[in-house]
Amino acid sequence: MSLHDFGTLPPGVSTPAPTPFTINIPKTQQERLANLINDAEIAAPSFYNTHTDATDVSTSVGVSRDWLVNAREVWAGRDSNNTSEGRYSWEEEQKKFNRYPQFTADVNVEHTTGEKTEKETFHLHFAALFSRSPTATPILLLHGWPGAWFEFAPALDRLAAQYTPETLPYHVVVPSLPDFGFSTREGVSERELSRELAAAALDGLMKGLGLGDGYVVQGGDLGAIIGPLVAAQSEGCKALHVNFSFLTPEQRESVAKFTVKPEEQALVARAAVWGGRGRAYATMHSTRPSTIALVLGTNPLAMLAWMGEKFQEWSDSRYPVPLNTVLSVVSYYWYTNSFGRAIWAYSPNGTIFPSVPSTKPFGYSSYPSEIMALPRSWAEKLFPTLVLYKQHDKGGHFAALEQPELFLQDLEEFIALI
Repeated sequence: MSLHDFGTLPPGVSTPAPTPFTINIPKTQQERLANLINDAEIAAPSFYNTHTDATDVSTSVGVSRDWLVNAREVWAGRDSNNTSEGRYSWEEEQKKFNRYPQFTADVNVEHTTGEKTEKETFHLHFAALFSRSPTATPILLLHGWPGAWFEFAPALDRLAAQYTPETLPYHVVVPSLPDFGFSTREGVSERELSRELAAAALDGLMKGLGLGDGYVVQGGDLGAIIGPLVAAQSEGCKALHVNFSFLTPEQRESVAKFTVKPEEQALVARAAVWGGRGRAYATMHSTRPSTIALVLGTNPLAMLAWMGEKFQEWSDSRYPVPLNTVLSVVSYYWYTNSFGRAIWAYSPNGTIFPSVPSTKPFGYSSYPSEIMALPRSWAEKLFPTLVLYKQHDKGGHFAALEQPELFLQDLEEFIALI
């Protein structure tokens, strides 16, 4: 069975219907990137770039020169140390991505925050597995930074293997977040995007698909910031599940008084170390978004170092994210020219994080190598609508990518409970 058998749009889709989409990066762009990779300089060895381990959050001072040299060889299509995965090829990765049904849809949004009303037209890209069952539950899966919609590909593969279009109990919609990848909007260089407007656009996408009444939103990283906003703003979103959680200032003040159980101490300690050593990139994104985007946009290896560090440091080093996957993520940002568009969520105007809605069921999955901590003892006190908390012994920040089986088990259990 082909994954495209799951590509039949739901019967309630609005007019005009979403347009089928195929990723097709022109050969000229691929050749241009290949030349830039080959021509790029890598800085000479120094004490710091030869004495760092980006997989250890407690000691890392950034990505190592050896890692970057090896990654460049692989990205250029040479064998290097990547023989277990085969030589990297964007053409082959593109074929894998195009196995999934993908679409683009225009979403017009008018959203009011306080006395301010914003209007925007979004051109959203998304992948999906649609069910033909009339009782299927819609699910909206939201990725983060540095990530992309295909973080969820392993989970989609498992669903397609387990179900048929007739038996799939879910409509699974996986958008490229607004201003990420192939998702764009009118006036992108004229107006800053707000989190609230992005959340409204994603809700508008679900409504346009005829799935806006009774859907579940799930997210990690930025998806765990936008997800609560979707749940709070949309009557049609009935529940929220995340695998990453920012706390509001009031909540952080509260947890400072909570007692942490011994088995939760490692989670809290890791988050404390990351908070002191790992947040430099976020400060840069927030205070100098123009500079960092322009700098990284000049050199693909610079972008690889900046983003590759996160995949090493934020994931479970016992089960590392494959290098080919990291290269595909960076290639995707490069080909779509979306790095500068995609750091809007770090804006100084959006430094306060939304709380989980107090009226809707909430689920949380905890992984040991996550960079932020939400121990069970905190979650049970902070969130009265908590219906599921799962603690795992493996996995990290990129949960759906690193541990898709556990990720899906939790999500399906959460949906069954609600």
